[in-house]
Amino acid sequence: MASERAGSKRAAKGTEGTTAAAAAAALQLHGDVLGEVLRRLAPRWLAACRCVCKAWRDAIDGGGLLRADLLPLSLAGFFLNFSCHDYSEYFSRPTTTTTTTTCHRHLITGKLDLLPSEGEWQMALDHCNGLLLLESGCVVNPATKAWMDLTPYPPPPPLIEEEQEVKTYPEEHLVFDPTLSPHFEVLIIPHLLPFDKDRSKKQPPQNSAWPPSPLVLNVFSSRTREWEERPFVREGEAAGAMADVASVRGTHYAAYWRGTLYVRCQSNFVMRLSLLDNKYRIIHRPVDAEAREFSSRYLGKSKQGVYFASLSKDRLLVWLLDEPCGDMKWVLMHQTDLGPSLATSHKLDGHWILHDINYECSTWLFPKGRKPLTLARENFEWNSDDDDIVNDAAEDTVKRRYDEYALILGFHPYKEILFIESMDRGYAYHLSSSKFEELGKLHPVSLHGIPNEHLDVELSFPYTPCWIEEFPQPELDCKLNSIWKP
Repeated sequence: MASERAGSKRAAKGTEGTTAAAAAAALQLHGDVLGEVLRRLAPRWLAACRCVCKAWRDAIDGGGLLRADLLPLSLAGFFLNFSCHDYSEYFSRPTTTTTTTTCHRHLITGKLDLLPSEGEWQMALDHCNGLLLLESGCVVNPATKAWMDLTPYPPPPPLIEEEQEVKTYPEEHLVFDPTLSPHFEVLIIPHLLPFDKDRSKKQPPQNSAWPPSPLVLNVFSSRTREWEERPFVREGEAAGAMADVASVRGTHYAAYWRGTLYVRCQSNFVMRLSLLDNKYRIIHRPVDAEAREFSSRYLGKSKQGVYFASLSKDRLLVWLLDEPCGDMKWVLMHQTDLGPSLATSHKLDGHWILHDINYECSTWLFPKGRKPLTLARENFEWNSDDDDIVNDAAEDTVKRRYDEYALILGFHPYKEILFIESMDRGYAYHLSSSKFEELGKLHPVSLHGIPNEHLDVELSFPYTPCWIEEFPQPELDCKLNSIWKP
């Protein structure tokens, strides 16, 4: 019996050694092909591949294929769209800490001068995990300078019967999660406009349900680099009759969370689109958020999932979307009066800086001959390991006049912190401790002197850098997919 067990152990050890040797031989003979295959695996699958054998683990570690520091796991700043501007501004905190990584990381200033045509507008329409969707029809990575052109855009698919006219306006939304896939997608969501007063045109009945089912959307995939029409089937009830949900153009923020896109639509509902099974559901907004006028509202992702915030004058309300067993409901998790906090805030020792991009780039709004602005701190690098907002070492209390028309800029993606703009300054509000801190001036120098009605922040996106080098090539993906076919 002992000899049999010893023989079994030797056989098992020999089998393990043979497996490792075969894997090593495969890596040596087909290193280029296998390396390209592994490079296109999501981090979760790379982690599983490391457990196959030592040779695979060494290949993955040696090639630097699985590195958490490359993923968009920390907040670097905000991209802001101001009215009367051509380019998005970048608001961030500089740091003098250097990073010791194998890849070179350049200074992220927000200036997207990597595109082939400088004349095209470079306003950001959406952001998701380190990628920006631009108004010019490109998806860019500001950290690595990689970009992809989505044009030409396809015509919108018919929403209802072809002989009936439905007026909508499109909004593009970007979805990308490098922990699941190296590819991104762009979805064009139609938003319903009010009915035309001209009754001579054939329009659908105003009591028709919106959105329709199926809802056919134009979707761009970086995997194929092509547009396609993709139907989404509704689960549950519609948002309501067309006449009730139609509204004028507005700001429609979105949040991408665990394979699902949440889009704030029209005036009273959120559309939940599952990209895993191509189904969608309607979630009505919190009731209190509808009742208050002149409020700033924001839908975004943070530590626990999808959040909705409403700021009206000095009252802040924050809800968390709870989805137990498919039952969608908003849970009020925080409410407070921000007036005293905004009037007396904590001043940080290290101010955030607005990289005044339009001052340098715009040729029609500002006079020629101006010298480029110099940042307060030069030659700094972004530190991925330190994105804390709080600086306990230096806290000076500063009294300021409170602006009752404060604006929500967004949520911290991984911490329960809400960012707010008031009186041309940026603030961070910690939901857990109710601590309020001033970050710095966020309005561009070039806007000073322009009438106040043109000083609005129209869109704002929390930016999380992604340092994965490039977009996979579709031709190579086809070859790699054929390798895995049985």
